[in-house]
Amino acid sequence: MSNFFTRRPWKVFVVTISISAPIFILSLFDQVFYLLVMSFALTMILKPLVDYLENRQIPRGAAIIGIYLVLAGIVVVGLTTIYPIIVAQVSNLSTSFDDQHLTNMIKQLGTSISEKIPFLKPEEVAAKLNAALTNMTAQAEGLLTSAISVIASLVIVPFLTFFLLLDYYKMQKAFIENVPNKYFEMALNVIHKLEVQISKYIQGTVIESSVVAILYVISYYIIGVQYATVLGIFGGVMNIIPFAGPFIGAVPVILVSIIQYGDLSKLIPVIISTIVVQQIDQLFVQPTVFSKVMSIHPLTMFVVILIGGQLLGVMGMVLSIPIYTIILVTARETNWGLKNYRITQ
Repeated sequence: MSNFFTRRPWKVFVVTISISAPIFILSLFDQVFYLLVMSFALTMILKPLVDYLENRQIPRGAAIIGIYLVLAGIVVVGLTTIYPIIVAQVSNLSTSFDDQHLTNMIKQLGTSISEKIPFLKPEEVAAKLNAALTNMTAQAEGLLTSAISVIASLVIVPFLTFFLLLDYYKMQKAFIENVPNKYFEMALNVIHKLEVQISKYIQGTVIESSVVAILYVISYYIIGVQYATVLGIFGGVMNIIPFAGPFIGAVPVILVSIIQYGDLSKLIPVIISTIVVQQIDQLFVQPTVFSKVMSIHPLTMFVVILIGGQLLGVMGMVLSIPIYTIILVTARETNWGLKNYRITQ
């Protein structure tokens, strides 16, 4: 029995649990976990640039501050350019939800649906639509309240990111120093592979979501749906959520088109545009951006995402693949290291 604990499978299990267990423990503290995840993601995005500037003899702290100033400038320019458009579109959208306008629109829509489906009465259809809209409005208000709370907490993210970027290699060194000498090379290899995989995944996700958002904005302008900028950006953000994201992003577009035209005339164009954008994403954007970074079987990916959603909800679906990658890479590289560095015994 004692020999079992010196064998490779047991050591692989211990190392994998040692790295993955803290993630699951932190996930129990929702808000802290989300802030750490966002800070780490931003760190992985900015670290290559910080490293490049540091290699150019620029002090690491100065490099980070310089990048922050450039990003702040980009945000200001972006806000002055895009923000007025978004504000105008949101303002017009809120005007569209005037009680009288909505009542007339629901009645017209109920009549239109009843004409196409004769056994449905206009009054019943209108009542169902009104109840559904009321329920969705209540959920939207709750979501907005949560979003405001999250946005207020996001002020912490730049500070966490700054110190993660500044002391990234110091923290890595401190961890390595506590690893027994015979596991030193193996630990370095595992950390390097994890860093490469997670960094590429995060950077790829940001690029993919940005491209998808642009495609959505263009397609919504083409089909004539109002507030295309806001809805397209929302669709790009929702695209981060595996499988369910495109459907979530399409719902407000359908609602806006119904309010805009008073019928379901834009339902098919919205569905087609969503399918077209998703096909472009899956056939061209994802293969180009991710290349061979994520070599996971589709069935495995589906099961992992379902488990993540069950454990942590929507955030679990978003984080399921990165967490699974951490576990998989840790186990694989630990097994490889124990075998090739001949330290099993």
